[in-house]
Amino acid sequence: MPPSADIGALPVPRRVRTVVFSDFDETYLAHAGTPGQVRSRRQLEAYLVEASERHGVLFGWVTGSSLDSVMRKAEAHGLGSLPHFLACSLGTELYTVQDGSFRPDRGWQRGLPDGAHIAALAERAVRELRRRGVPLVPQPDRPPGTKVISHYYYAQDAERDTRHLALIRRVAGVLSLGVSLSRCSPAAGDPENCYDVDFLPPGCGKRGIVEYVCRAHGVDSADAFAFGDSGNDLEMLAAVGRGVLVGNCTEEARRRHPHVSAWSHTDAILFELRRGLRVCESE
Repeated sequence: MPPSADIGALPVPRRVRTVVFSDFDETYLAHAGTPGQVRSRRQLEAYLVEASERHGVLFGWVTGSSLDSVMRKAEAHGLGSLPHFLACSLGTELYTVQDGSFRPDRGWQRGLPDGAHIAALAERAVRELRRRGVPLVPQPDRPPGTKVISHYYYAQDAERDTRHLALIRRVAGVLSLGVSLSRCSPAAGDPENCYDVDFLPPGCGKRGIVEYVCRAHGVDSADAFAFGDSGNDLEMLAAVGRGVLVGNCTEEARRRHPHVSAWSHTDAILFELRRGLRVCESE
């Protein structure tokens, strides 16, 4: 699908010197959309134009949502610009924003199994988990052909949840499936008191996107930035030199990652980028 004509594009850096990866829901986009949050996002949008030109920043969204879902939200919230690249559906799809359209990255897509194969393996995993007392509930509204098969696991008690989540990982591993487990974010429209369980091709996911994009642009991942708010962002944050949770992150993520901003949403991204890019410039 083409980007909306109402949403602009960031200038492409002449030479990419660093890459910035940002989760979308409740990291870049605050769903509450208060006047203060909108002002902060517009300040970040303006700064990213400067950073692209001055610092060689390549900026992208890395999200569990589908491309259609991201674009609906972008238009509904009046976003002013699109990123340079967009990794959707937990990194199983990668697009560059170029010449007014989303162009699939053929290098990334090459070799990924088709959605029907992943769906069949995920169905086997769900049956096995149900047999072993771990019920999963399918998530609605996933587009046809997706390579991410998403379910909810409703939390019970801490001991049982730990055991059940470990079993989900083991069953996925036996079937050569990737799996992403993270506490749901009600602020982004998820149900209360449950986990996202996303089955996907092995080697995909947000860490895989970081490694691929950095390698494609000759950037050391130690020089890259990443921002997120939940458990499914932690591998992405750990894969870069400057991985930061925004201050409105989930408690699960806060317990598991050492670097949490004092600021929320785009305030955190703007503060950390300004500080980090000044350091890079002085080195």
